[in-house]
Parts: sequence; C-alpha cells; structure tokens
Amino acid sequence: MSHSAAESRRLQDYRHHYRVDAEAIVDPQALPPTRRASEERRFEALVRLLRLSAGEKLLDMGCGSGWLADRCQRAGAQVWAADIAFSGVAGARARYPKVGHFQVADVYHLPFAAGSFDAVVLSEVAEHLEDLQVALAEVGRLLRPGGRLLVSVPYRETIVEHLCIHCNRLTPANAHLHSFDEHKLAACLRGQGLVPGAFLLVNNKALELIGLPRWTRTWPYWAWRGLDRLSIALVGRPAFLGMLAVKTS
Repeated sequence: MSHSAAESRRLQDYRHHYRVDAEAIVDPQALPPTRRASEERRFEALVRLLRLSAGEKLLDMGCGSGWLADRCQRAGAQVWAADIAFSGVAGARARYPKVGHFQVADVYHLPFAAGSFDAVVLSEVAEHLEDLQVALAEVGRLLRPGGRLLVSVPYRETIVEHLCIHCNRLTPANAHLHSFDEHKLAACLRGQGLVPGAFLLVNNKALELIGLPRWTRTWPYWAWRGLDRLSIALVGRPAFLGMLAVKTS
C-alpha cells in the first residue's frame, strides 16, 4: 500500500470512528447527579476563564452534547458549535436550539475564513488528535489577532491500552492519545505561535469520589472553587486542566 493510500485509509478511519462515537453522546440531563454537577462546575470555570464579552464570535470545535456551547451563548457570545459527525451536531442542535449556529466540520480542515473568531474552544478534543500540531495551526488560523484559544484536557491522565477484539491491536481507552500537564500543553501551544497565559486545575478527584459535587452544586461559585483549589493544593489529583492562549499576530 502506498503512503498516500495508507494516509487516506487512516483519515477515513478516524472520521468513521467519531461518527460512530457521536451515537453514544449522553444527554447532560441523563448524567448521574454527581457527574452532572461536576461538569456544570467545570464548564462554569472554563467560561469564566474565557472572560467573554457580549457579541464576541466563538467557535466550540468538538462541541459534543452542545452543553458548553450553550453556556458560552448564555454568557453573551455568538456561538458556532461544530463537530465532525452530522448525527452529533443534530443532537446538539436538538438539545440547545438557542445556540446560534451549528456546523459539521473536521478540525483539520475547518470551513471558516482566517480571522473569523474572537475565541475558539477545544474542550476534551486535543487528547484525541493524531496530529495535534496541524489541528492547533488550523484553529489558530481562525483567530483574529488578540483572539483566544481555550483548551481543556484531562490532567496527567494515565492512558490505558486494551487489546481490540476486532483488529487484535492495542487500542487506547476512550480513544485518548495524549496525556497533558500544564508544561506539555503550553509547549504545544507555543509551537503554533500561540502565547499561553492563564490556566486552571479543576475538579478534585477525591471530592468526586465521595460525591461532594452533588451536594455543593447550590453553593456560590467562589465557595465551591475555593474548596476545589484547597483540596487540589493539599492532595493533588485534579481531573482537568484548562489553559488560555492568545494569538499575538
């Protein structure tokens, strides 16, 4: 098989994988109470990190259920929610019809003009990408000078591989290919001319194990975030890393 044919097959495989994966997206309303509360807080922290202004144009690439896109819309942004699978985008539109725009799109080949957006979000996307640098270059192309890219990823994830019963090859669990900490993620962003800035570590795993997010969901944000930060400082084990980067030119 030639190199070009092998590349074509690989690209076809990932597109097929995520189209199938879209069928398994869980409606946020159907999540277990602790998981739902934890995700609500994480999305709140990410939206606060973005510091959106009314009317800013934002692309949520890899929008999944559409939940974060809806949060950004409610924060005042004009939102384009995009994903690779038509069924996934249709599901997000059905759940959150007030989000302004929906688009079927591939992160490696985005159908938008350069400088179209004030902000782009990659939430739980980067860890799945075979060619992360190509994807970061493509989303960076869409940002205006001074625009922001927000990347959210699992923190220092231990990637476990399982033997696939179909192809007899080791396959990473959850289709995660990369594990990140703040230093590795910052280096990846710098490699595409994006300047890393503020970041946060969020959702202490120990608190989640005892179900605390469920019981603190009515707390004011500052109280929950203070407890989350303190527990991470004392025992570590944050579940997620969020990092903001700026396009300087």
